[in-house]
Amino acid sequence: MSPKALTGLPMLAALLAAMALGGCSLSRTILYSPGSEPPETIAWVAAAPQKLTVRTADGLDLTGYYWSGAARDPDIYVFFHGRNWTAERAANAAQHLAGAGNAVLVASYRGFGANKGRPSEDGLLRDAAAFIAKARDLAGPAARIWLIGHSIGAAVALHAAAADGPVAGVIAMSSFVQVTAAAPRFWRAFIPDKWDNLAPLAALDVPILFLQGGLDRFIPASSGDALFSAYPRAASLVMGETSRHNPDMRRLAPWINQAIVAMQDGSLADLPTPPAGWIEKIRRP
Repeated sequence: MSPKALTGLPMLAALLAAMALGGCSLSRTILYSPGSEPPETIAWVAAAPQKLTVRTADGLDLTGYYWSGAARDPDIYVFFHGRNWTAERAANAAQHLAGAGNAVLVASYRGFGANKGRPSEDGLLRDAAAFIAKARDLAGPAARIWLIGHSIGAAVALHAAAADGPVAGVIAMSSFVQVTAAAPRFWRAFIPDKWDNLAPLAALDVPILFLQGGLDRFIPASSGDALFSAYPRAASLVMGETSRHNPDMRRLAPWINQAIVAMQDGSLADLPTPPAGWIEKIRRP
């Protein structure tokens, strides 16, 4: 992915500006850095997705993208992107999950891209609830819903799984323990949204895959270990030895599809071997 798509933490100058002005709105703008420009072109590897609109409980219309699945396949993935992305950038990454029989729904957030509104923790969780409800409508009453999130999107997926279940499982990529812990110490008091990922773990009882980049410059290396240790149920911690903050979905997506098939009974006992460059550090079947 291009450097512009990176979802890192704010630059020092921006942090100092937010502190000086002392506004929650500006602090959230820096925290989420909502992407505004879609990629100039997207080379779809197969069929292009359907563009759709989802309405939140507080009346915002959000853009999403959808690939339908096989007629008898009940699995639908909801993909939540990270900081500084748009629905289009997310679709560009999530397209590699489509075409294996499962359906894929790409979510977006208020204030990102052409969506109206301003991002906040409460707001993004309303957005997630709307997309999960849309997934149920699309896949029908027998739907198995899997939440896949990256960075801030991993936090959205974990919290939404606890609040808007039932879901079948969660794949959390590049996830932090608390967003404040991933920020410089001097800025933590100025972050208006805490995104404590330990809280939803206490309420969940579904299999979770934690995928962390071994060379991630933005998320502390200990985050995956801490999240795995805090979750006493079926979980696996998989590390990309040379992977940075943004995972290579072309490489990971086929394995994620295979892993979800293995997780359908709620167990990780038959989890497939990760792709080259990725190692499973620990598993609780």
